[in-house]
Amino acid sequence: MLRPTQLATRLWLPLVGLAIFLTACSDSPDAQNGPSDAGVNDASSGGDSGVTAPGPDADWGTGSDTGSLEGDVWTPGRDANGLVNAESWAKVPGGRWIEVNGTRLDGLDAEVKAKIPGWKDYGSGGWGAVTHAWNAPAADPEGSRAWWVASGGHGDSSNNGIYRFDAFRMAYAIEHLPSDTTAWSDGYKLLQTTNTFTTCPESIAEYDASVEAGTAEPAGNWFYDELFWDRQPTSRHTYSGVVYVPKTNELVMGVRRLWRYARETGQWVYKRLPGDDASNNLGEEVIAVHDQYRDQIIVAACGSGGPWSDSFDMSASKWTGEGSAWNGWDWNGAADTRDGDIVTIFRTPEDPASGEYALVGRYLTFDVKEHKVVTSGLVQFADGLSASDFAGGDDGAGMVYVPPLGRYWVAVRLKTGALGWFELDPTTSPWTLRPLVQDGPIPALSDGKTLVRRRMLWMPKLHAVLFLGSADTNIRVHRF
Repeated sequence: MLRPTQLATRLWLPLVGLAIFLTACSDSPDAQNGPSDAGVNDASSGGDSGVTAPGPDADWGTGSDTGSLEGDVWTPGRDANGLVNAESWAKVPGGRWIEVNGTRLDGLDAEVKAKIPGWKDYGSGGWGAVTHAWNAPAADPEGSRAWWVASGGHGDSSNNGIYRFDAFRMAYAIEHLPSDTTAWSDGYKLLQTTNTFTTCPESIAEYDASVEAGTAEPAGNWFYDELFWDRQPTSRHTYSGVVYVPKTNELVMGVRRLWRYARETGQWVYKRLPGDDASNNLGEEVIAVHDQYRDQIIVAACGSGGPWSDSFDMSASKWTGEGSAWNGWDWNGAADTRDGDIVTIFRTPEDPASGEYALVGRYLTFDVKEHKVVTSGLVQFADGLSASDFAGGDDGAGMVYVPPLGRYWVAVRLKTGALGWFELDPTTSPWTLRPLVQDGPIPALSDGKTLVRRRMLWMPKLHAVLFLGSADTNIRVHRF
């Protein structure tokens, strides 16, 4: 059932504050002019893909530029098409992390501003918040690429663009330009200091009007998580809620609502309420998985307002009512990774002294093809490690399965505040967690940040792990 202005309380917005936002925004010329396309069943209006979506790339370039390797910093040599040459990749040593020069995400800033004169990120964190503000990329391991999708949210960043990293190019590119901020009302621009860019008050007003008129529909309707001026999704904390769907070449975002982005046309083409009910929470601590056998997106939100879970049938365009195996408070803040058909969820331990609900290091593996839990349990500790070494309340841990080792690498915030690296061994019963010993410089985020969800990515064609770190730092690669 669709509900009117109760949305405000669902979004942690004080009703008085919401009234102020609506009043301030309705007085602006932008609000009076209205959106570029008010069709309630069209999610594709506005925006620009920014660049032609290539690939996926199949292999390295064949040029002669080998680039350079100085210490642990590699500058790739590329061919005329922008592909890193095979001879340059051959320079990269294995067995340790190597920094890839010229791979900063914030290097796209000038290009975005050239394509959208006057564009500005009104958040407090800028490009850094795209990578730091509880966000994670969607990955296509077989295509050797990954995307940051509408990653920002709350007061951290208003940037709702899509940015792609291509491993065979060792470069970021604009997949879909962010919205033109010069069209926004002054009230919405001020949300950084008063509330959240995830919520657009002008769109809430349109939603409420559609409910009052009896025209609101679960799919395609106005809702708080879209921009009034171009109907694009607002920036948001995506957690692990965005996946790539090879069959249809789409990016699907299961956060706030379910959104579908068609790469072939460079447009957002579909949006639907979670479970067709505005009261359902799909807002925080989301983990989404693509089930290619059933052609479904399995989503679970295990944070504030939850837990809530369901599965969305891509072919039938409907919710099935079947939830996930990782839906519950035990998985709040969990790390996740996927290797083939096996999805692994791991809620890292917390210091027992942090409270009676301190989590104890729970793991689960889910076979997508068989659609069932294969393994679950609580970790044991080794090599002097204990639960008391970990921070309480951490919700930014990341993990990756490394096939050549048959082990998981886990990164999580320690009680000291630093980012710690660990090995999770699935060959023991129960699984064993121990400190990870690494050679050379170890990846870390800038400004002491520790939110590393899904940013360690195994790329099978490279036989390497990528670490997509902070927007203001280069990516790292670890060859095997």
